[in-house]
Order: sequence, then C-alpha cells, then structure tokens
Amino acid sequence: MFVSKAKARRAAVFFLTLLGGAFLALLAHTIYLKVGPRCVEVVTVPFGLPGGTRLLWGDTPDSLAGMEMMPLTTQQELRRAADLQKSGRYEDAAEVYEAIALQYPGAFVAEWGVVNSLLSLNVDSLQPIWRSQLDVMEKTLRRRYPESSVSFYMDARLADKANSSSTALELARVATQKAPAFAEARLLYADLLFKSGRYAESAQEARTAISLWKGDDSRAYFRLAQVYHDEGRLDSCELIVEYALSQFPVDVDLLCLQGMLQEYDGHFDSAEATYRRALAIRPGYAFATEALLSLGQKSTPGTSGVSLSPQERAQVAYDILEPLVQQYPENLPLREALGKAYLKGRDFERAKLQFLEIQNRDAAYPEIAIRIQEASAAPSVRETKKSLLVDDLSRAIDSMRTLPISEHSFESSLGHYLVRYGATEKEFFKKYSAANFKKIGKSAWQEKFFEAPYFHRYTALFDEKGKFYGVHVVVTDSNVLLNSKESKTPEIYTSLFQHNTRLSGVGSETGETDCDGTVMSGAIWETRDNFELLARIVGKPEEVRMIRLDKAKIPEGTRLCDYLKYLSLY
Repeated sequence: MFVSKAKARRAAVFFLTLLGGAFLALLAHTIYLKVGPRCVEVVTVPFGLPGGTRLLWGDTPDSLAGMEMMPLTTQQELRRAADLQKSGRYEDAAEVYEAIALQYPGAFVAEWGVVNSLLSLNVDSLQPIWRSQLDVMEKTLRRRYPESSVSFYMDARLADKANSSSTALELARVATQKAPAFAEARLLYADLLFKSGRYAESAQEARTAISLWKGDDSRAYFRLAQVYHDEGRLDSCELIVEYALSQFPVDVDLLCLQGMLQEYDGHFDSAEATYRRALAIRPGYAFATEALLSLGQKSTPGTSGVSLSPQERAQVAYDILEPLVQQYPENLPLREALGKAYLKGRDFERAKLQFLEIQNRDAAYPEIAIRIQEASAAPSVRETKKSLLVDDLSRAIDSMRTLPISEHSFESSLGHYLVRYGATEKEFFKKYSAANFKKIGKSAWQEKFFEAPYFHRYTALFDEKGKFYGVHVVVTDSNVLLNSKESKTPEIYTSLFQHNTRLSGVGSETGETDCDGTVMSGAIWETRDNFELLARIVGKPEEVRMIRLDKAKIPEGTRLCDYLKYLSLY
C-alpha cells in the first residue's frame, strides 16, 4: 500500500509529539517528587490502611530529632518512660522524660513525652513544680513549632481537659490537616470523634494511626476495637482484640475488652480472670475495676436488654438439680453437678458444702479436693445488690493480695515447685492452690502470671497414672514484645540463666546447636534424678523456654536436639 510523503511526515510528527509529551510528563513527575510536597507511603499492616496509601507529611515533627546524640542507655530510658506512660504512671514517666530533656535540649521525643505525660493527668491538680514544667515545655515546643500541628495538638488536649469538646474536636482536626502523617494527632482526633459518637470517622482515623505507627502502638488498636464494640460489631471487635493481644499481651485496655467479649458469650469465670489479670498488671485501674464490679450486669452493645447475672443463669440448673439431690442423696455425681452449678453461679459457700459432703461419703472421689479448693478460693456471694457490690470489691482487693504473682516465692520461681517427682495431683494441689491453675489437657495443669517485665507460663506435667514428672516453662519479656523492632533491653536469657544458677547451682552451657534449621543455645543442670534445660531459640529474643524433667522419664540416648520437641510444647 502506497503512503504519501505528506502522510508519513504527519505520522512522524504525531509520534514525536506523543513521545515528547511522555518525556515531559516523566520529567515533571520527577521534579514533583523532588521539590513537591513530601509524602509517606504506608506499608501493609493488619487492620491499617491499604498498603501503598500515600499521606502528605505536612509539618509532622521529626520524632527522631536529637536522638543521634544519645547513647544506648539513654534510649533504653526513653523506652522505659514510654512503658511507664502506657501503664498509667504518668508522673514517673514525666520525670524520666524531663531528665533526658534537660540533658539533651532539642530532643523532641523527650520534651514531647513530658507534655504528653502531664496532659494525661488532671492539670488543675498538678503539683506546682509539674505545672511549671508543663508551662516551660509547652512554650519551648510552641516557639520551635509556631502555628503548627504540635501547637494545635496541645491546644486540643487542653480544650478537652476543659470539657470544651467541640473546640477540642476542631483543633484536633486542624492538627491532622496540617500534618496528615502525625500519628499522635490522628489518634487524638480518633478519640475525640469516638466521644462525639462519630464512629465511622473515628475508625478511619484509628486505622490511619495504626498504619503510621506500623502496628507498633496498642492504643490505636484499642480505639478501633472499642469503636466496633460500641457499634455492636462484636465479631470485628473480637478479631482486633485477639490480634492486638498477640502483639501486646499486657495491654490492660485490650484485656478489659477481651473480658467484656467473654461476658457477652456467658463465660463469666474467664471474664473475671481476665479482669483480675488486668488489675494485677495495673492495680487500681478504673476501667478494669468497674468492669470487674459490674461482672454479669453489662448490656450487650446494640441491645436494649441487660444480660442475666451468673446467679440468674445458674438458677435454672439449681431448680432442676436441687430436688434430684434431695431425692437421691447417695448419687455423688448428681451432687457434684449441683456443686459445679453453684460454682458457676458464684455461690461458693453452697458449692463447698456439696463438695465436702461428697468427701465425707467418699474420700477417694475423683478430684474432690480440687473442687473444694476451687470453692474455697473466693468469698461467698450475698443476695442484696449492696452486699454484692461490697463483696465484689472485697474479692477484687483480696484477689490482688493472693494472685500467683504474690504467691510465688524465690524458691518456686521458674517452675521449681517444691513437690517430689512421682507425687499425685492431690499431693501437688495440697502444696499449690488449684485456683491458680487451668487444666489444659488430660495430664497437664497450667498457670500464668505477670511479674514485671516478664510474663510467666508454667505447665505442671503428670503421666498417665497421674504422677508428677516435670515442668514446662515459658517466660516472655514484655519490653521486647512492646518494642519488637527497637528494644535493646537487657537480654532475658542472661537474666534467667543467672536466676536459675542461684536455684540449681552451676550449669553447663551448650553453645549454639543447629537442630535441622532451628538454632538453639542454652544451659543444662543435671543431678542423679533431675534434668533441667534452659534454652533460647535464635530469632526469638523475647522468649526463653525451660524444661525440668524426672530423669527416669527421659529415654536413653536422648541427644540435645531431641529436647527441642519438649521445649516446643505449650
């Protein structure tokens, strides 16, 4: 086909124009990236924004400013102050931040920590020295960041403290507009939107904060979960709580939400244990205390009715079982069922009477001693609302005095239970309260407790004949869990190795051993009838595992790597 020169010339000009336009567009885009507004692109984080979402940087303050001058010990102090802040010890946190701010003027994270910690307290009740320090740090930040997101953020918090919610909301909105990538401002805005009942907007701000923090701050997860909770979207709330607690296992707000979800499912015993654990981590915390004292009386979000109390739910079982026990007093399983019903209804006195009657009739009745201990572990329930409240309060206080954390002596730490190998379950629970343990298998009982900064999980092991033969121990460092990417806290393994040396004498270190791709290092203590292995897995800096076993239960020829399967249990 013949093409004229004129047509060919026009086609060439058109092609060159398109090509030139593409180059110009690429050049303009490159220049925009270099001199245009700075952006941050978020990565994919569970429950955050979609990965790749771009947010303008605005005047977001540089949180790392001044940190390059700090030694590692000072950075550790900063993390300690952050942990104090998260646990509600705001004055202690402010004290640490202030010391660092004085030593390193211009360190934003320290000055910001002082202001944030003191603003979390009642400003009117601050001691004069703290009020003065707050004023000094506020003025310093305002001078350095005039009319910026930092200034609007502080104004928003002060307005919120003064109960001027509409003003606080508007100031927080301006702060997020000036610095869309300022995570603290996003979270504050989410909190204020939540208080105003604007749940959809609050959820979006919370998700943005999650992404900006790359999932490293529990507060944003709690805000998102609470939004879904109050909307009645309990399935979504539960998903977030479960994930967040896997990342932040000692966050008391998330634990309280978990307890509420357990209540809505009718698992009152689990909910009570969860609230008590929250109070053990943060004694006197109002949210956890109120949740405990209103156990069984909460309304499920999105419904107008009030949940039945445990006593009311158990009343149906009482009505069926009580006449049967009167008619067949020799039927011990029937009597045990009635005792368990009383336990579920939190009527511990009547439960104990039934279990004692079973023991009188048959001292060898299976697990009856454990049932009696369970019924004796908590005070009785009164009938009037006033007495119930007083009783619950007493139980809350008493429980904090008798939680496993306070019952573990130095001699019994790291699972060094003072019970001989071969002892029966009955003998074991004469020494240690069954109320502290949960049966997790046919022959394993597990207890959990938190002793700052470590979360302990001990599993007592019994053989098929019910004879005690060992303990499995997992200890997790909450500092590493909460600061997984930055933590430089003293290594947990070294600390526990020294601790067990004081208990069991001098052990022999194994060095690093490659067990089919899993690298393990540890130490062994061995006597005529006892074997102990304390180990860490390379790549898991937050965790140390330990086994204590009756040597008679260990097969001959067992090699070091063979113990990995024991360490990996539970």
